[in-house]
Amino acid sequence: MLKHSILALLTIFLIGFAEITAASEKIDFERDVRPILTRNCLTCHGPDGESRKAGLRLDQREGLFGTSRGGEPIITPGVPGKSLLLERVTDPIDPMPPVDHPPLISAEISILERWIDQGASWRGHWSWTPLVSPSVPEPADPKWCSSDIDRFILSGLEEQGLTPPAPAAGALAWLRRVVFDLTGLPPTPEQIDAFLIDSSESARKRLVDELLESPAHAEHFARHWLDLMRYAETHGHEFDYHAGPAFEYRDWVIEAISKDLPIDDFVIRQIAGDLLEGDQASHRATGWWWMSQATHGPVDVLADTLERVDNQIDVVSRAFLGATVSCARCHDHKFDAIGQSDWTALSGIIRSTRRVLHPADENGEVGPFLNSLQPVQKRFQSGIEQSLEFQRSMPLVDLFRSARELHQGDLQESADQREDRLLWDFSQGWSGWSVTGDAFGPGPHTQEELPEVFQEGLRKDRDGVFLATSHDRRSGTDSSESDRRKGLLTSDSFLVDRDYLTFEVAGGRHPNEACVQLLIDGEVIHQVTGENTTQLRTVRWDIAEHSGKRAVLKVIDEREGAWGHISCTSFFLTDVPPAGFPSRGMIEAMARKQGLDKDVLRKWVGAYPDLTLPVPASGPLKASDQLIADFSGGLSEWTLDGPAFDGVPQGTWLLTGEPILTATDTLNSASRSRALVGTAFSRSFNADQRYLHVTASGESCQVRVSIEGFWMDEHNALLFEGFIQTVDRIDGIQHLIFDLDRYQGRHIHVEIRDHGKGWIAVDRIWLSDDRAAVDQVLDWGADDSAEETLNRFLTDPKLLSKLVEQGLVDPSRWGGAWNAAVIKPVMEWKEIEAQAPQPRWVLSCSDAPVGRDVPLQIRGESGTPGGMVSRSSLQLVSHQEELGGELEGSGRLKLARWICEPENPLFWRVQANRIWGWVMGEGLSETPDDFGRMGVIPEQQGLLDYLAVRLANNPSRRDLIRDLVLSQTYAMDSRQPGKELDERDPLNRHWHRAHTRILKAESIRDGMLQVSGRLDSTQGGPSVPIYLTDFLTGRGRPGTSGPVDGRGRRTIYLAVNRNFLDPFLTVFDFPIPSTTVGKRDRSNLPAQALALMNSPFAHEMAELWGDTLHDQAIEQGTEETLIQAWKSALGRAPGEQELQEISLFVSEGSIERWIDLAHVLFQSKEFRFVR
Repeated sequence: MLKHSILALLTIFLIGFAEITAASEKIDFERDVRPILTRNCLTCHGPDGESRKAGLRLDQREGLFGTSRGGEPIITPGVPGKSLLLERVTDPIDPMPPVDHPPLISAEISILERWIDQGASWRGHWSWTPLVSPSVPEPADPKWCSSDIDRFILSGLEEQGLTPPAPAAGALAWLRRVVFDLTGLPPTPEQIDAFLIDSSESARKRLVDELLESPAHAEHFARHWLDLMRYAETHGHEFDYHAGPAFEYRDWVIEAISKDLPIDDFVIRQIAGDLLEGDQASHRATGWWWMSQATHGPVDVLADTLERVDNQIDVVSRAFLGATVSCARCHDHKFDAIGQSDWTALSGIIRSTRRVLHPADENGEVGPFLNSLQPVQKRFQSGIEQSLEFQRSMPLVDLFRSARELHQGDLQESADQREDRLLWDFSQGWSGWSVTGDAFGPGPHTQEELPEVFQEGLRKDRDGVFLATSHDRRSGTDSSESDRRKGLLTSDSFLVDRDYLTFEVAGGRHPNEACVQLLIDGEVIHQVTGENTTQLRTVRWDIAEHSGKRAVLKVIDEREGAWGHISCTSFFLTDVPPAGFPSRGMIEAMARKQGLDKDVLRKWVGAYPDLTLPVPASGPLKASDQLIADFSGGLSEWTLDGPAFDGVPQGTWLLTGEPILTATDTLNSASRSRALVGTAFSRSFNADQRYLHVTASGESCQVRVSIEGFWMDEHNALLFEGFIQTVDRIDGIQHLIFDLDRYQGRHIHVEIRDHGKGWIAVDRIWLSDDRAAVDQVLDWGADDSAEETLNRFLTDPKLLSKLVEQGLVDPSRWGGAWNAAVIKPVMEWKEIEAQAPQPRWVLSCSDAPVGRDVPLQIRGESGTPGGMVSRSSLQLVSHQEELGGELEGSGRLKLARWICEPENPLFWRVQANRIWGWVMGEGLSETPDDFGRMGVIPEQQGLLDYLAVRLANNPSRRDLIRDLVLSQTYAMDSRQPGKELDERDPLNRHWHRAHTRILKAESIRDGMLQVSGRLDSTQGGPSVPIYLTDFLTGRGRPGTSGPVDGRGRRTIYLAVNRNFLDPFLTVFDFPIPSTTVGKRDRSNLPAQALALMNSPFAHEMAELWGDTLHDQAIEQGTEETLIQAWKSALGRAPGEQELQEISLFVSEGSIERWIDLAHVLFQSKEFRFVR
């Protein structure tokens, strides 16, 4: 039986061939010849380079019309007898295909022979051929047509014998269809009533214009676009980490569609909007690049990067070109003319692009802010110059020499030293202190209550110690929870009657946030932080100059996150100087001897050890070290994102709170104002040595090392511990060391981040195999002549910056010159900075300063690099020039313009097909994301080309949509009067009728909101958290649930969390945001009826609408209320029988009956289908 079935099928197949060839006077390559080659030849002679035999490729013109290795022509047009292809497939001894493959049947050989005999006309794959506007056909009966669109459709129907087209839909059916298609919402009763009065052609045009200009239209079509860009606000995987301010991209898309931004500009800005000079708004447009799935702990970081890049390539190529380039990651594409080198060329562009949170200045506020600082800056610089000139009259050299002599001489205990006075050791609890917040707990910690790490930090002779600490672990909480708590300890005031205040401190290094401060007359005189360690260290503050005043201590914890705590104990007042320091008596004696002010000399004596202390890691590099940056040659190898960063040469005065002088050339975020923010990116370089060293100073900023472009460590370091380090040292150099042991040989880059009110100055970056670096002792030249030494002090940036840092040339101590010339502009500066514009953080792109080509990865694996591939565009669009030449930065902007240029047939065909599909219910090609050989060839190729050329000439989405919905093709009914045409064209590929639409998930939900009266039409802003049912569980579950009704906002404004998608939406085929989805699934399942029946949202909307209907029935009467209900939900008035039956149902007048009615209308098929 099976044998007979196969024979029957084969007979049908052969008859089919005979019919094709008999019916075709001209053999068509795409229709007739290519399928034969694909079935029989391309396994060995196709695009797959690994399996290709004899170097012969028959899927491209060059191969088919070329010669064999022996020089024989594969095809000789017009001469079948001199064509090697035909000779080999008919060779009885050594046939092709080989014997293990079925031979060509006679009908296939006949087609090949006739094709060659007719001249072997070649037409490349339909979507890759140059875009030429076809002539508009003239149908036999043109009266039905109102536009060129209709002429193409009707001519196609006539050719297929599928006439007449379906009659026009009724006025209300057309109205409901067009309102839903253009806005995603149902028509209102008011729109229905108005259209019943006037449904003329002019009324339809007015209505369409109103809909196209409405915010609802922009929101609805933006959701179409977000499907293409796999929009999501979290990264999925294990913890579903947040992707940043993703909603800014969504809002940009809505705004761009609302403005009818030309579609080529629309796409260029999304690919490379950050590179368009002077266009701050388009930074938001590039956020989609970084909305892929991502994991926080990849073992193979390059493999993880390649996965992410593959997804980005998939989205770019499918969404904009309808090309499946991702299929060529591991090998040449099996079906399309896309090589692995194409994938690699695009990957080089993407891997030369950096993810950044960009401080968008869309309103142009930064420029005026900086302009307001300029006159103050000039007065400040003038004051500094006056002040320094004044310093030449001061005994700076004598002070330095006297301080040196005191430190190097014999130290004797002063006879007038007073006994130490204990202020607090916390043995009496919080006595003498006021406590706010919960960070410090109910009382000080005893030694036994301290975490083990603190036990190790206490000296062995300190039994019974009490500690004030915000690292409170007594309740059993973990360190991360204790780091989140905040609080403040404020001491009672005390009299300053000794020379020094001493105590012990440990904790995080966070000035002003986790610290101990001494205040006199409300002003912070001293401040100290921990050193990111639990090891207590002794602090000794010189407070002699404040003798007789009253002081207050503050212990502050306003810091969340790592090392967000502070600890201290044992506050004493003492006259005992630090070890190795001269006593007060010795200083006063030296001052009298040299004729110096004793208080000024005391300050120099206190600062002298710091002046002569080696500057960390500032010495010369070793011969084997590799300098990455020292900023002496400018910033050509850096990309600066945001307004903060610039190169600052040594010897420049800046305001970072107080005036500072740059000792070296630096990359500095306070070059114009510390109120500005931004990020600086280095070039990529190989981690050829184990340690990366960075020297910097600053406050509340970060240095980050990115391995192969990886950025998820900002959520969870895991395998990248220590690759984000904080710079919090304003009084010297901080030496950061990054251990690259696991990642040697990888490509890395450095990011310098100033994302707050801090500042950072980066001095030098280098690679070394040594963890230690050479320190440098400053040469003060104090033994030269006094004049030479003084000149050296005031002109050498390294020396002068050190004196300024220690407050030793602070002219405020020398009378009015400083106060008048500097203090006033400093205060003005701070007042202006306090009014600095606040950044609008958006997810965006930033180009690497130097783009880099990458190697082809053999089999797509990270550990098997092949030859280098230059960054470029796709080669399949043969008539276009490739990017080529020297690419600036990544090459993204050039790629964007290549994609959108008018000569690119793929781009315009794909976009025209998408618009047609969104409006008409189905694309002309049913595979909108794949225009390759695995895609569906459109039946109406001429119409698609016509629309594509039109769109290229007039890239207005709105104009094309207007013409589509006003066409006769759009106006057709979705049902034919008879069955014949549906039987002959069951899938309606030739458009003999309109397509019936199943509403998308968003339109169902938004329609329920509108009908119930709950719809909030507010536009834009952060997403509303989704309602979390009890079934939405797992790691990464959002911390808070949104309301059931989503605050009444349209669905596009609900959060899209990859691991926690709204179940109500997913049951109605809301797409999983993993890659481009140009055509959603269209299911009709029992689960959908159950969702409308049982979901909390459906119940809440039904109750809300039922309450409203009940009240309206009392006021307006039952019949009028039912008519309005039918119009709101179904777009029509109820029929007479419906009205009678439902009137009877609600006649008892209970609210419950009206709620049930509302619920039934929501569940009806008519509510969620559009004819």
